[in-house]
Amino acid sequence: MILVVDDEQDICDVLSIFLKTEGYESQTAKLGKDAIVKFKDNKPSLVFLDMKLPDLEGVEVLRKLKELDPTTPVIMITAFRDAERVVNAFRLGAYDCIFKPFDFKYIKIAMLASLGKNAQSN
Repeated sequence: MILVVDDEQDICDVLSIFLKTEGYESQTAKLGKDAIVKFKDNKPSLVFLDMKLPDLEGVEVLRKLKELDPTTPVIMITAFRDAERVVNAFRLGAYDCIFKPFDFKYIKIAMLASLGKNAQSN
């Protein structure tokens, strides 16, 4: 299961549809606090996490997720090309960062790499 965390329903929907076409189950959360609960309850194999959430900053959610399980890859999502935020996310253990609007070819490569799968096999 892959957890998608974004306060925009359209983003959750488009990523969930993409993941389904790639053969993955997903869950969504619109708030950081909900994401942490779902992470604890479901132990996802990967998390897509928006940097800007209404209740908590994405990097704070990332920090909490990494405290719970440092091995779960987290791919950050952002609409802003803010280098400082991106670098900070990497320092906290983010696997990658993808930018809106999405490049689904890149998302697939990053997703498969983070899950330890060969991008050519799927």
